[in-house]
Amino acid sequence: MTSTRNPFFTGTIGPDQPFCNRTKEQDALIQHAESGMNVVLFAPRRYGKTSLVQRVQSRLEKEMGHCVIYAQFFRLMSVDDLVDRLAKAVFKGLHGHLSLLDKGRRFLRYFPTFSVGFSLNPDGTPSISVAPTERRMEALDRLESLLGDISRFLENEHTQVTIALDEFQDIVDLKDGRVEAILREHVQRHRAAYIFLGSRRRVLQEIFTTKDRPFYQSATMMELAPLPHEELTEFICDQFALAGKSCPKEYAAKMVKLVQQYPYYAQALAYRAFSLSSGTCTEQNVAEAYAGMLENERYGYQAIVQSLSAAHLKFLCAISVHPFAQITSSEFLQNHGLSLGGVQHATRHLAEQDIIEKTREGWRVVDPIFEDWLQRTFA
Repeated sequence: MTSTRNPFFTGTIGPDQPFCNRTKEQDALIQHAESGMNVVLFAPRRYGKTSLVQRVQSRLEKEMGHCVIYAQFFRLMSVDDLVDRLAKAVFKGLHGHLSLLDKGRRFLRYFPTFSVGFSLNPDGTPSISVAPTERRMEALDRLESLLGDISRFLENEHTQVTIALDEFQDIVDLKDGRVEAILREHVQRHRAAYIFLGSRRRVLQEIFTTKDRPFYQSATMMELAPLPHEELTEFICDQFALAGKSCPKEYAAKMVKLVQQYPYYAQALAYRAFSLSSGTCTEQNVAEAYAGMLENERYGYQAIVQSLSAAHLKFLCAISVHPFAQITSSEFLQNHGLSLGGVQHATRHLAEQDIIEKTREGWRVVDPIFEDWLQRTFA
């Protein structure tokens, strides 16, 4: 009996859920982790970085016996927040590797900076809480102390450890260069493989490629490319079939082309097309699915637009209509009522936020669906 459950996912894709391609990237990350090499993994937002790394860490844990630690640094609020998130991630990773309630209890002796508590979630799974043992300690001192604890663990326990720090570039928003220096000082001594993930690519790359920054040239750089057109087309067709429906290849290919092989949007568009199709996906299903996706995404796009100054939005709209234009040319400035200084300021801000990017052809909006929405809304 076939299932009609929608096979497409718009959130983080778990290690056991359908995953399109990225075989080479998985193999490369596993090889780097096995070799103890640090990696910087960067790509636009919603490009599947987190799903990829969590899949890699799952394989490292199950197939190679690694202890894996995953910490999320998105929108750090303070140094204390960073330390708490890292501590919780460490204890969660250790508990997953060897239960801290059972044989792994000895691990706790290496971590005097924090105490760990356990409780049960409604579904019966354990929930981990952490608390600093010395509350009067300054945040930076607590960070140094925790990193020292990690060092002691790595030096005394003979197990391979892979640590992923997601949205790592958000440490710069703490406005304290000492954080970067402290992290680098300890990371370079840790007997572990680090994966630094980030979607604000310009900020992340500057951390690792600027000569006077602590992390300069301390990791190999790895950029995620768009998913291959043919593989993504086949993936959509296969998922329709496995769930009891069909999608002609021409319509799967149309979906892939519409979203320019953007991983999140490929899943989102296919999800809607699958829901709309009664058995076989049609061209009308694809058109309606795209319109529905655009309508659903507009709330996020409106939030981006509302965060911009009028001058920055004006420049962004100009780029959406004329990608790869010579943005400093008199013709471009005059046609869009822009000033050279305003364009230069807008370019820096929008690039730092990863809203626009510079390619070999010139500047363009990073998100192709956002670009389409800008054109429809402001053109």
